[in-house]
Amino acid sequence: MPTLKIDGREITVKDGTRVIEAADALGIPIPRFCYHPGLPVAANCRMCLVETNRAPKPVPSCHDFCGDGMEVQTATEKVIEARRAVLEYILLNHPVDCPTCDQAGECDLQDQYFEYDHKPSRHAFRKAHKPKARAIGPRVVYDAERCINCTRCVRFCEDIAGAPQLRQIQRGEKAYIDVFPGTELDNPYSMCAADVCPVGALTVRDFRFKCRVWFMKGTQSVCGECSRGCSVRVDTYKNEVQRIVPRHNPNVNQYWACDAGRTAFHSFDEGRLEAARVRGRDTDFDQALDQFAHDLEEALGKGLTPAVILSPFMTCEDAFAAISLFKTKAPGAVYSIGGREDGEADEVLIRADRNPNRAGLKMILDSFGIETAPIKTLHEAAHPVVIAFGYEFEERNYAKMAVQAAQLSAVFASMDVIGDVETYAFPAVSPYETYGTWVNEFGVIQRVRPAVKAPEAAKQARRFIADLAERLGAPLGDASLVGIFGLMTEEIEEFKGLELDAVGPFGIKLWEDAADVEAETDAGGDEAEPEEAAKESGESNKTDSAEEA
Repeated sequence: MPTLKIDGREITVKDGTRVIEAADALGIPIPRFCYHPGLPVAANCRMCLVETNRAPKPVPSCHDFCGDGMEVQTATEKVIEARRAVLEYILLNHPVDCPTCDQAGECDLQDQYFEYDHKPSRHAFRKAHKPKARAIGPRVVYDAERCINCTRCVRFCEDIAGAPQLRQIQRGEKAYIDVFPGTELDNPYSMCAADVCPVGALTVRDFRFKCRVWFMKGTQSVCGECSRGCSVRVDTYKNEVQRIVPRHNPNVNQYWACDAGRTAFHSFDEGRLEAARVRGRDTDFDQALDQFAHDLEEALGKGLTPAVILSPFMTCEDAFAAISLFKTKAPGAVYSIGGREDGEADEVLIRADRNPNRAGLKMILDSFGIETAPIKTLHEAAHPVVIAFGYEFEERNYAKMAVQAAQLSAVFASMDVIGDVETYAFPAVSPYETYGTWVNEFGVIQRVRPAVKAPEAAKQARRFIADLAERLGAPLGDASLVGIFGLMTEEIEEFKGLELDAVGPFGIKLWEDAADVEAETDAGGDEAEPEEAAKESGESNKTDSAEEA
């Protein structure tokens, strides 16, 4: 473990640590364009040059490894002048697109220019022109004039996504990035290629010209499109989701997220269940709940046992509240349905199970000693009372037939998918409006947070269940997030000793097993401190105190 000094500050690091990583650990800023902690090192931009006592000339700190007794200077006159020269060279042909560029506000080139150069150009010749605003794939637009040839996108596609679809062509000032003739950038992670771009050369078509980044609020949350549960940041403006970007989590997804998960919020643009409904007619939520509680109490008094359909999209707290109520007040058959369990998977991130909290739901069911029945038997069982939570029904027809055939049925969902055949329908919050926790396939528990305010009529499932329990004379007690999480720590073995506040940006691993090997991606990068990770990504980690209290 070598010990070295950087700007006079001593640090001991693991063997194989690069100088730029040691400086980052000390909080000493070294500018960079081509270096990214999750990508192989290229050392081609020369922006991170530093002076050391091991070389007569400045060396790229992203390429040099730390050595015992090494002394590094990051801000000498020679280093500062080298950075100015690099910036001047990059800006020779760079267009002044900042007023219209989507990268404005989070552009490394803008930041470094104001930090190290901040001078008008000394050259009056005509800039070289290259292809502009060219769609190189279904989700990404490329502007070659802005490209600084850092090759981050090339390395990402080749080494992370496993799809070498981008290459650097031409030479010198004519060089730029392009796809092979007759092909396009269409791998499942193509939007990440735009993420790693330090300038505005690669932009995401879905977000292009939608909103300036300084207007948006970022919220730490979790992707719900598969059982990996990638850590993401949901960026919003005027109570609308503008984009979803990956959030660094060494326990789950490193620095990446798939395109499908990042665009999933569009599925809530239309088709929301906007108001409570009784036999096809919109009505007040509380009035509908009063009437449903009366009808359910009457049905239970007649000895009718309900079938409860739970979704692996529900948070752990919502599922725990639902099972707590129906096991004590109205024990009956329990079904668990949701998205596909046998979808296409890959070796990067995407898992075959398309449900984010199947592992958490199973833990809760096991703690109550409940085994779920196959969904295909739901209609055959001809349950007189059916209560369904969620909308993510791959086997939707089975649920619809059972709901339609029941004497009394209620659906609590954010989307109107059953088709107006239920007795009661209650609007629920979407995954972007919910508080709670999910447990992924590998046993990592993470917190889901609301990025936008839910419609006035929509409720969190545990709130709906708590209100229903009150009306049924079986109160749950404290139905807040903290209250139900506390109950789970008493009842569920894997949750014992766990505190909600301890579930930080990286989540907590609840168990270790052989599947952990599969959870690892090929991406590099050291694990940062949670506070620093949140700071670097500009995330908002604040939650509604009234909800958690």
